[in-house]
Amino acid sequence: MEKSNKANGSNMEKKQKKTNKTRNSKKAKKEILRRALLILLLIIIIIVVSMYVVKLDKENTKKDYQNYNFYQYFSGRKIEYEGSIESTKKEGIQSIKSNTIDIQLDSTPIYYKDTPNKVIFPEEMQIIRPMENGQTYKINKFSNLYINENAIYLEYNGNIKEITDSFIYDGSDLYFFISDATLTIDDKTYEITPLSYVKAYDKSIIEIYNMQKDEYTIVETQNQAILQTEQYSLNLNTDTLKCNENTQLLLHNMKDLKAIDTVNS
Repeated sequence: MEKSNKANGSNMEKKQKKTNKTRNSKKAKKEILRRALLILLLIIIIIVVSMYVVKLDKENTKKDYQNYNFYQYFSGRKIEYEGSIESTKKEGIQSIKSNTIDIQLDSTPIYYKDTPNKVIFPEEMQIIRPMENGQTYKINKFSNLYINENAIYLEYNGNIKEITDSFIYDGSDLYFFISDATLTIDDKTYEITPLSYVKAYDKSIIEIYNMQKDEYTIVETQNQAILQTEQYSLNLNTDTLKCNENTQLLLHNMKDLKAIDTVNS
């Protein structure tokens, strides 16, 4: 009788072990299947995200071409031409090319013929704030500047900043003004209007472009050229800026200048 009970007990233990083994095997298979599904889901998500990023990158780097009518002055001669602006969403304007004539772009401002009071700078420029201790920043290449409702705005790659009490300088010969000023040469005074500029070649040939009058003047002189506003004065022969009690020399190198912030404006 005891042998029979022992045999039955042994058989039950074997059955229980077999049942547990089967259950464990099923659990293991379910866990493997669950992990496989998770891995597959992650792979699908990665593929979808990667495709979206590639598509977005292609859209952002896709080149867009827009045609405008421009004009510039070269040594007193007005040149009008049709030009194409090449840009991308990601990096903004990449180049400006004339569709009609061959023009080598330098720091000479390009004016939009069909959009009054708007200009684009084909080179990096400096922006100087005389009223803020002459703080100097860099303006990115292909930045736009325009007047809207008597305020002046700087725009770069879709970001816009209002600017006041400043002037713009190419680090060499060209000075661009956003407010009214007067330029005195040989005791004669010349009017400078907003969005006008002055070039001082070798400090003996002074070129003046009055944007509002669309008037270009060339003056030869051996004397100093002094520009004056209500806030500051600027000696074009020595590149010396005077504001309040402060005097400073303009910078000729823009390498270490920080770009003016238009993103958070």
